[in-house]
Formats: sequence, structure tokens, C-alpha cells
Amino acid sequence: MTMRPDLDYMDEGVDLQDPALYKPSRGPFGRARILTPIAYRSKVFADLEDEKIWTRSWICIGSHRDIPNVGDLLPYTVGNHGVHVQRGSDGLIGRYNLAQHGGCRFVPAQCQTGSKTKCSFTSCGYSRDRGVIAADELGDDTPTMRQYLGFRPERLLPVTVESEGPLLFVNLDPEAAPLADRLGDVADTLALEDAEAGDDAESFRVEYDANWKLLGRALLRSLAPEARPAKKGNADAIVLDTASDFSGAPATVHWLLPNLILLRGEGHLLSIVLQPTALEETLARVRLAAAGPVDSGTLAALRAALDEAGATAAALQEELGRFGTPSRPRTSLKKLPLERDRAALLLQAYVIGRVLKRHELHWSAPLYAAAAR
Repeated sequence: MTMRPDLDYMDEGVDLQDPALYKPSRGPFGRARILTPIAYRSKVFADLEDEKIWTRSWICIGSHRDIPNVGDLLPYTVGNHGVHVQRGSDGLIGRYNLAQHGGCRFVPAQCQTGSKTKCSFTSCGYSRDRGVIAADELGDDTPTMRQYLGFRPERLLPVTVESEGPLLFVNLDPEAAPLADRLGDVADTLALEDAEAGDDAESFRVEYDANWKLLGRALLRSLAPEARPAKKGNADAIVLDTASDFSGAPATVHWLLPNLILLRGEGHLLSIVLQPTALEETLARVRLAAAGPVDSGTLAALRAALDEAGATAAALQEELGRFGTPSRPRTSLKKLPLERDRAALLLQAYVIGRVLKRHELHWSAPLYAAAAR
């Protein structure tokens, strides 16, 4: 999170925290305009999201099943911050990574190039995280142990960890409200543990060339084409009701903002964890769990729906990346198109509300101090 509350977030000649910038996008459906395209292409806006969304929200990073044994460690980059969750003998432990080049509390200057890239170190805020680290790989004085834990892991900056059913969540805000307060009635609707009662599941990762917001909205449309926003839910969740999902079965879709999409169908639970890996790239960690083996037809339909969403989001990313620029002289940031997607309108209301929210900041360093004697 930023340590300079006196600095503004400016890009493309506008103040990204000016309410007037978002006024056209905050009306009712049929009158509201799309979110400013700057939100999908600006490094400064991504930093603003890091400050207002990623470091102040409950972020899903995986499942209990990812780290079944004591000592297993799950790394995850939250915004620009490399953290991990480890299973201890008395429960889950969340920490920032030890190695500063691994993300931690800041991103080194040499990495601030406006694009997240693969890193030769551990879990940099500009990299794609490695998979689960088994306990035996974190032995005494191994390179992995030194990068993530060090010799005194109890001294690492802590990260709050909670779980809901099989899913693991972290929150980088030390003053965060409990996870249950965020989920509200959605937790009762999901019944997560029942949906993952079986051991059969398909897990994989896939990356698409689109901002996380564009990929998320495209996934809602592709996984449940006829879905409409439901009345239930809360400010941190988009809930959709649909007659059928990608597999042809009745389903309910939940987007627990910002990064977890859940689709509860007949006999299966699909979870998709979204993780930005660049301004215009998003990694989707996909897991399809079922009471029995996942048949090849269902898996093929899922893959097709994901790729359709990825293609849609990538096309929109390319369009918005040039919208209002000299390469698109017929477009203007002062006259944005209407937002035609009801779920997308809910998403942009969430984003706007978060980036405009003012937080109490604790700044202990004096601006002026007498010279030391």
C-alpha cells in the first residue's frame, strides 16, 4: 500500500481519483457509460487498484487441497505483493515473502517497467507464481527456504488468512473485517464443502491477453450465456441466475470480487481464481470439482467456454487500449459508449466505489524534523 498519501494518481492528463471522471459510468442501466478505457491500460490505475482493491480485499489464493501436509507452502502474488500461506501444525500461517526481490512490500525500481514479466527469482509482483512448494523442499538452508521463509519466519510481516469451505483467502489489510462479513448470505448459497465432497477434480492454469476486469466479465457471459444478475448478493459480489451453464445444467454463478468466480452446477463446482500478471494479461487458475469423475465432454465444454471468453476479452482489450488515442481518431474519452452488459455495470460500480473511497492513513514520519544534534 502506498506510503505517500500526499501523492495523486495522474495519467493521460486526468486525475484518476476525480469523481467527475466516473460520473458518466455511474448511472442506471441503459444510461450509464462504460468505464473509462484508462482503467484497462494504465500502469497508474493498476497501482491505484493495488492500493484500493488488492491490498484491502479478501483475495482467494487456492484451496486447502493445495497444501494438505504440515509445512506445505502456497505462494501467491497479491497485486504487487509476494505473499504465501503455509500449513502449520496448529493451522494456516500467512506471511509476506522474505526476499525483497520476491515482491514483499514493494517492487524494486528496476522492475517498474509497466509490464509484469517472468522473474528469475521467486515470486516477484511482476511474475507468475510457481506452484505449491512441498514441505520437504523447504528443508534447512535451501535456496527456496531462504527466499520465502528465512531462518526466522516468525519475524516476517504477517498476512491474515481465513478459509470458507475448501477455499483459502488472504487479506493484506491488518485492519480487515472478518471474511464472513464480506461473504454475507453468499456463503450460505454456495455450500462449498458439499460441492467439493468428492476427490475427483480437474485443475489447470490458462492465461489470456486481457485486463482482469475484462476477462472476468467475459467469463460470466461465456460460462452462463443467458444469466442475469440476481437480487441476492452484496457490494462485494455479483450473483447471476441462469437456466443452464456451459455444461447445459442449471447453475448459479458468483463473482466474489475481485478475483474469485464460482459456478455451482448440478454435481460440480467450478472455481476460477483470477490473477493479473500484466496490465493486459490475466492468469486463470481453474478447478472443476465433482462428486464423481469429470467426464471428457464436460471438460471440453469448459475449455471451449474459457477460450471463448479469452478471445472476447482480448478483442475488447485491444479496442479499449486504443480508444481515445491518436490511433483511433474517431473515438473520444469524453463521449464513451453505453454499457450494454448488466453484470459489467455491477463490476464497474464496484471498481469505481473502491478507487474513490478515502481511507484513514497513519503516517508516523514527520514531514519536517529538527536536524539531529
